[in-house]
Amino acid sequence: MTMHARVMRVELGDVDRGISFVRDQIVPSARQQPGIVAAYWLADRASGHGLAVTIWESEAAMLAADATAREASRTEKEEGAVDAAALEVYEGIAQL
Repeated sequence: MTMHARVMRVELGDVDRGISFVRDQIVPSARQQPGIVAAYWLADRASGHGLAVTIWESEAAMLAADATAREASRTEKEEGAVDAAALEVYEGIAQL
């Protein structure tokens, strides 16, 4: 089975507020996405840099969730919590 990953590099405007936003808004929404296998949100509190990594069972599931991801990114930016800096997509080639 081939998996796909979406990696989003982010800047946390207000680090504590951004982390709260992810925990309170983004994680519950991500749990509802069909086809999601795993997700990790990582933050460097000192620099305000962060990564969001989501793993999907298929490319189709990942693409179907794109609209939700774009809306969440727009909301995060408007709230000043998180600003998405770059979005990358990868195909899984090996798994531990």
